[in-house]
Amino acid sequence: MRAFFLFVLLLIGALVVAAALTYPAWLLVSTISVEPVHRVMNRLAMLIALIGLIILTRRLGLSNRESLGYGLPAARFMAELLIGWIAGVLLMLPLVAFLLGLDIRQWRPEIEHHWLSLLLGGIVSGLAVALIEETFFRGVLFSAVQRTSGAAAAIVAPSLLYAMLHFLGGRLRVPPEEVGWEHGFLVLARLFERYAEPLAFIDSLLALLVLGMLLALIRLRTGAIAACMGLHAAGVCTIAVLRKTTYVDASSEHAVWVGSYDGVIGWAALLWFIAIGAVYWKLTSQRSLPSSSS
Repeated sequence: MRAFFLFVLLLIGALVVAAALTYPAWLLVSTISVEPVHRVMNRLAMLIALIGLIILTRRLGLSNRESLGYGLPAARFMAELLIGWIAGVLLMLPLVAFLLGLDIRQWRPEIEHHWLSLLLGGIVSGLAVALIEETFFRGVLFSAVQRTSGAAAAIVAPSLLYAMLHFLGGRLRVPPEEVGWEHGFLVLARLFERYAEPLAFIDSLLALLVLGMLLALIRLRTGAIAACMGLHAAGVCTIAVLRKTTYVDASSEHAVWVGSYDGVIGWAALLWFIAIGAVYWKLTSQRSLPSSSS
């Protein structure tokens, strides 16, 4: 697990360095546009983490296509991505039907004429999120952990990190004239504020953990992240469209089935992801695994 902890330390280090540099970065950005201090810190942390990830992956010998999850020929990769996207949409439909059928989510009539723009926006955002997250979690991080600790650890450890990172906070509203050196560290201190009450989002966290493990299992079985990207992109797209076209009816007696995280991923999603994972495990358990050069 040494490689896994190196990546975790890298992310922590990126946050600390970003916190220290937030004020001068905010001053630089403010010459063009006045942005919230937390947004400047978050973008700066991402940039620092990206630079660090490039250096670390090269040092660990993980910068090749196979380790990143792109080892398939281009045509096959795109085909598996498309198949994964279609499968992802189809697999999300029962969950959507459950939420709408029990009146947990209600339609917003005012957006009924904007379906095409909502769908296109969901597809673009879904592909962008899937590209970034799958390349890191099911690509380089999966390969790093599998190489040193085996397949089981590669399925569980990155998935736990994947789930936990979804609940970082850190929003901080400060008048521009009051922003100072300390505010980067104040944003850093608030990143984990949600974890003060973990039971408030335990359903969403467990659902995302199981989803991450399912995607990691697909990565293991297929030897690439193409299908993972398709499934992930379809899920993000479906949730984005659903959230913009419906709202959670808090008065519904079944509202407990959705989580507070996004009004979609909760206990119902957890059970559904477990069922999908069990079926996929059963269907693929007899197949020979692809050889891995990572």
